[in-house]
Amino acid sequence: MTIKKINKELNKKLGNVCLVKSVGYFYVASEDKEIGLRLAQLDSTSIYVCHLNQQSLEEWVEDVKFIWNQIS
Repeated sequence: MTIKKINKELNKKLGNVCLVKSVGYFYVASEDKEIGLRLAQLDSTSIYVCHLNQQSLEEWVEDVKFIWNQIS
């Protein structure tokens, strides 16, 4: 599992959003200004998982969909 593979699937299913690695967790971001501003208004876009292999591709997509649904 790679972050590139996850982001490719996210792009296919949700559009211009991506998963970004931070220290000890991941967060959802977007290069699209409008989407980025909507994400910034949320209390959190974090997914508290330390390593990519701790979840399946489907779980990553579901976690990001949960955050995505809060802005759409």
